[in-house]
Amino acid sequence: MSDLSKRFFPARLPVLVVLALLPCLLSNSCASSRSARPAYAGKNLSSEAEVDYQFLIYQDLARQGKKDEAIKALSDLAASHPSPEVVVELANVQWGQNDREAATQTLEKGLAAFPGARQLTFYLANAYQMRRMEDMAVKTLERFLEKNPADAPALQELASLLEDSGKHEQALAVLGRIPEKDRDATVLYLRAKAEAGHGRKDAAMGTLRAAVAKDPALMPAWADLAGLLEQAGDLKGAEDCYRKMLSLGEESPEVRARLARILIKQKNPAQAVSLLAEGAPDKSRFLDAMSALVEAGYPRQAKQVLGLLTALDPDSPDLPFYKAVLAYEGDKNPREALAILGRVPPENPNYDKSLAFRIQIASEIGDFGKAAGLVREARQRYPDRKEFISVEAALLDKRGDTAAAAKVLENALAASPDDVDLLYRYGVALEKLKRRDEAKAVMEKIVAKEPTNPDALNYLGYSLAEEGRDLEKALSMVKTALEKEPDNPFFLDSLAWTLHKLGRANEALAAIERAIAHKVKDAIIWEHYGDIAAAAGRRAEAQKAYRTALELGPDSPAAVKKKLGAL
Repeated sequence: MSDLSKRFFPARLPVLVVLALLPCLLSNSCASSRSARPAYAGKNLSSEAEVDYQFLIYQDLARQGKKDEAIKALSDLAASHPSPEVVVELANVQWGQNDREAATQTLEKGLAAFPGARQLTFYLANAYQMRRMEDMAVKTLERFLEKNPADAPALQELASLLEDSGKHEQALAVLGRIPEKDRDATVLYLRAKAEAGHGRKDAAMGTLRAAVAKDPALMPAWADLAGLLEQAGDLKGAEDCYRKMLSLGEESPEVRARLARILIKQKNPAQAVSLLAEGAPDKSRFLDAMSALVEAGYPRQAKQVLGLLTALDPDSPDLPFYKAVLAYEGDKNPREALAILGRVPPENPNYDKSLAFRIQIASEIGDFGKAAGLVREARQRYPDRKEFISVEAALLDKRGDTAAAAKVLENALAASPDDVDLLYRYGVALEKLKRRDEAKAVMEKIVAKEPTNPDALNYLGYSLAEEGRDLEKALSMVKTALEKEPDNPFFLDSLAWTLHKLGRANEALAAIERAIAHKVKDAIIWEHYGDIAAAAGRRAEAQKAYRTALELGPDSPAAVKKKLGAL
């Protein structure tokens, strides 16, 4: 909300106010506005001068840090000389003190007193929106538009609100009501957002190009255009957009980070590193680029970015971890990563993380003795840290002692019976031990505590699908899990398998294809793909899926071979 004194009061004080304040300016007798006010409030000031004077008192109190007195002065002003501007300023102060309900009530009362005030309408609608009261925000703007149907700013505000609420088609309809002469670059940008949200991405790109043609400095439009071009596979076009933003003076770290990723995708890692070195040092940007370079297979350039990061903060306690990640992920040298982490001293604030990482690496390379020793150290140093209980259980399970893992989790749950993470791990352990009724009871307990817990819902839904019963309930559970994690390949597999059991072959095939697109190395998912493809008459795909499942080591190789042979 804006500075009221600049926008709604004259730059020069009225003569009477200056005269009234003159004694304070010439002596120390006016130590505070509180003492000044009684002495001069009784003067025969004009209404405008009185407003200005009281507002100056409010400002003085605010400068002195007397927040309660300042709000009282502003509230008195709003009561004695109400105006949309004073109401907005009072609401602004209340909002700044995190009293959002009071701010909203102030705006509601103000709009009731001044029903045609556009500024109050916009502020109240925004207050509703920020409090997640979207319906009230929409109604507020619609009431204003009933009397001002061609008000372009109000239409634009309503369209923006609808777009933010995901109502893309309604937003487009409102934008269409804006007169042609008022359709500036911002209106075009809003239209493009609504088009993209409605799935019309080609149209959105065309509209965004029109928006930046009208206003080349509209940075959000350039950024959204770059994002859509990247999604469409036009990496060069996306690069050009980000470079245009830089040439126009946009120097936010996010722009350079996105451009660096685009360059890496185009196999230009050296350019990406140069770009990062040219801009202002930024830790998050460097870390993002390191991750992208490692993922793309450029460990040498990732180390160069680590050099930039080291120069930025040579004493950072995080540096050993970045080096270890590069050794582990970039150089594929887990033992070197272990050695780096082993040099992290216990006084390092991230020593707990170093232990967790070392346990993970030691377990993955099969050094279970070392991993067990590190687990013991972690449990001794951090006896109340539940994540190390989970780590110990996971290590025991990996060593083949699932019963011992379940016992560790059972003991932990005796002290923390409502810990959802421990409950889920315990349920999985019970499932592996073929204690399925107990596992199901644990997962149902989780859902009773957290009705939208995605992992437990997926487990229960998949279990029902496997048993071939309550398939509609199973489908509902899996879909709810996917609302939380829409790209989880295991949840997608559960969806596909449930649809397969329901006889919805085409939907099942689409879902399993989304699951394997994540390049998962899971024999069960690939076996499911084979079953679903075979049912859909896709013989070649089914053969490939079964062969992949066999390579990954299914629980029953003979059964998979039999399916493959039957094709």
